[in-house]
Amino acid sequence: MTEASTASPATVPAQHGPSGRRTWVAVGALVLAVAVLIGIPWVAGGFEQRTDLQTVVAPGTTVTAGPYEFTFSAGTVQKTKTYSDAEIYRVVLAGTGRVTGNEAMTPDTLNWRFIAKDPRSPAYKEPASQQLGAEAHRGSSGGSFFTPGLPAIPYRLTFDFPADELAVGPDIRLGVRILDYRDTSLLQTGDFRWAPTDRLYRYDLPLRRLADDLD
Repeated sequence: MTEASTASPATVPAQHGPSGRRTWVAVGALVLAVAVLIGIPWVAGGFEQRTDLQTVVAPGTTVTAGPYEFTFSAGTVQKTKTYSDAEIYRVVLAGTGRVTGNEAMTPDTLNWRFIAKDPRSPAYKEPASQQLGAEAHRGSSGGSFFTPGLPAIPYRLTFDFPADELAVGPDIRLGVRILDYRDTSLLQTGDFRWAPTDRLYRYDLPLRRLADDLD
């Protein structure tokens, strides 16, 4: 029995034939492409926190995020319980909002454009709810819009952190995504809408601790 007869059919061409060389060239090209895809973001800081994508603004600053203008000034934090008796820290960030176009709109609650980050721990959350207008209706989501042509109205975001995740301190970070109006369809078929970018405004907002409400 010869050496060639003991080798599998896949092994011999891979070592000696032209198709084997083509296979290794293809594999090499794929590895190189993956290395480039990983290497470029790595050099650019894509796998780390990209501070160049954040615009830090002071509390009380008005920012423009697509068709909206928001202003956030401060917040409160309170230890409370959910309906299932789980203890949480409820963070409510207060500000104002308005729409700059000619269409009544409200921020999408299925694809939030906000995120709250605890600067003292890895904890972060998207809003649990939003509230437009009067303080008496705090905690409600949906059913309200920013009316075009009117001045800014009260706007609040509520974030619920598990009690064992949030390291309560004097402040919290709020990220507000910057939106672009662009074609969001995969094949660029003209489906234009406001969509988030990888850029955001970052507030470092003061927090006021409220008495626990665990009853």
